[in-house]
Amino acid sequence: MMRKRDARWASATERAKVAAQLLEEAQALSEECAIASPADVARSQLPAPLHAAAAEVAVAPAPVAAPAAAVAAPSAPGAPAERGARLLATDMVEALNSSQRDLEQRLRSAPDDAEALLGLGVLLCRKGLWSAAVAHLRRAAELAPGEVEVWSRLGETLNRLDDLDGARAAYERAVALDAGHPRALYGLGVVFDRLSRPADATAMYRRSREAAGR
Repeated sequence: MMRKRDARWASATERAKVAAQLLEEAQALSEECAIASPADVARSQLPAPLHAAAAEVAVAPAPVAAPAAAVAAPSAPGAPAERGARLLATDMVEALNSSQRDLEQRLRSAPDDAEALLGLGVLLCRKGLWSAAVAHLRRAAELAPGEVEVWSRLGETLNRLDDLDGARAAYERAVALDAGHPRALYGLGVVFDRLSRPADATAMYRRSREAAGR
């Protein structure tokens, strides 16, 4: 039976927001779900980053449950990561790809739609396509300079691309717009850490925790 479409998915923008939320939830289930940039890999000896092709390929659905009489097999060490992968392979991959198509179509008819540019930038970041995302986020920042989320996302993307000066400037712009924005404060702390400014980094992390606890 075909599932009834959730009301949250009524528009491309809403689907973009839901996709980002679902991805963040899945990443919280397992550290192995995090997407790293090539520079992160080199610094921390992390696994290879997730490429766009991998993000678009659906993982096989979970097997049909065994009869009640069957004895359940012990969980494998990789079970949490597998559950995260199955979650990515269902609602998240569907949301990402559907939202990306919708937003790209929306931008073809309205190329200066700041909300659509932000949404597409976020989706490309979630796929690990940082270089592709940054152009959309820069344009969104030009069109909506007072939108704190645009600057916060741009800061995150530039940090991933090792543009520390650009990342710092973007995060500082976000904090200037909203002094209690947890994501921007934390991201600025990360940039200060990478710039070997531990005192400033600690101050930003503290402010981020305080803002999140409000």
